[in-house]
Amino acid sequence: MIKLEKGEKPNYLSEDKVKELTKRFQTNPKDRVWKNKEIIKKLLESSKNKCAYCEIELQEKDSYGEIEHFKCKTLYPDHVVDWDNLLPSCKRCNTNKGSLDVNITSIINPYEEDPKLHLSLQNFRLYAKEGKNSKGDNTIKKLNLNEDERLTFARFKASNFINEQLEELVDNIDNIDFVRNGMSKVLRLCQRDKAFSAFLSSTLIYNPSSVTLKKLLQEKKLWDEEHIKMFNNIKEIALDPR
Repeated sequence: MIKLEKGEKPNYLSEDKVKELTKRFQTNPKDRVWKNKEIIKKLLESSKNKCAYCEIELQEKDSYGEIEHFKCKTLYPDHVVDWDNLLPSCKRCNTNKGSLDVNITSIINPYEEDPKLHLSLQNFRLYAKEGKNSKGDNTIKKLNLNEDERLTFARFKASNFINEQLEELVDNIDNIDFVRNGMSKVLRLCQRDKAFSAFLSSTLIYNPSSVTLKKLLQEKKLWDEEHIKMFNNIKEIALDPR
């Protein structure tokens, strides 16, 4: 999970339209008034086509996108089309969260606060910084963010690929052009638009080979503005090790 920015609400959600849709839902709770192309497009843009919670790519098998209501629409029908209450989510996370009342059991809203404040990682699993029954702990458990088959194994596979790429660069450290171009590739693979970017960015930053390669490029005056920008972007989203 990484910090996200919502952006301006779609033009579709004018004040009058929000009132109309809210009234429709209150009259008929089965009316999916939030299902609109403009809303979906804006939400997916804000999350880089990923689930706001688990960071899995949406529209893939078993992870097609849904619009999730941070404050449960059944408990808080007045917020059914409140732009600040809508998140892009995979079906699993949406289902796992269910009708949870976030005003009673608080969880992380990545659009409102940085998950780094509450979460750390170890062995491709998430851990709460504040301990049991904290906001981080609630988020992990309620959303099942350490589900082995779907998430933990996938994080391992993606992160291991980054480690393999770094190892190959170190093995060819005398080929400076190969190292420079390869490092650019690895940095791009860890940006916020990639699935599991919180894990990929941490894998890169805390791998000793990354430090070695970065230092080499700096010494050769080849650590350019693009490298710096991408590396700084990665530092913003990387979770702390447990």
